[in-house]
Amino acid sequence: MATERLKALTKQGTHAVGQLNSWKVEDIANGAIVTATPIDNFTIVELGFNVEGERTCIQLSDVKNKQYLIAAPERRYLGEELNEFFNDVGERSRIVRLRDGLRYQTSAYTANTGLTEITKGNVAHFDPATKKYIVSNAASPHADYTEARIKFTVVADENDTGLDLGTENIRLEVQ
Repeated sequence: MATERLKALTKQGTHAVGQLNSWKVEDIANGAIVTATPIDNFTIVELGFNVEGERTCIQLSDVKNKQYLIAAPERRYLGEELNEFFNDVGERSRIVRLRDGLRYQTSAYTANTGLTEITKGNVAHFDPATKKYIVSNAASPHADYTEARIKFTVVADENDTGLDLGTENIRLEVQ
């Protein structure tokens, strides 16, 4: 017979994972409260304010909007895997400014149509529809890449990140 607790303990996570790689990271003071829907770590958000004047964040809604990285620290309990963590509605999360040269790893990515292998030097932007970074060949980027307010360069592919985060990931650098 099944129980809710057994299901909770045996369910495998599917959330994005990542890690900051830069020494100099500029956080938004006091972070932001997640509103509307849960948000995976190491994806892109936009900021706002609630009626009490506190910072809030939602998943990026348009590539042209001002963008920030959500990078809340994970605190493991009971052997949890990193892909089980996410930023839930109502939680205050760490928000990082996307400055030129900032590097971080993420598992929230997909290859653009026609791209057969992700390699160093590819370009990327965050896609609000899929909630993932779309990686493209620099010579023929995705249609939304040119409109994106923040653009990235792939500086380490799936085989070269040097860290085991439990799932394939790439390292991005803010252009």
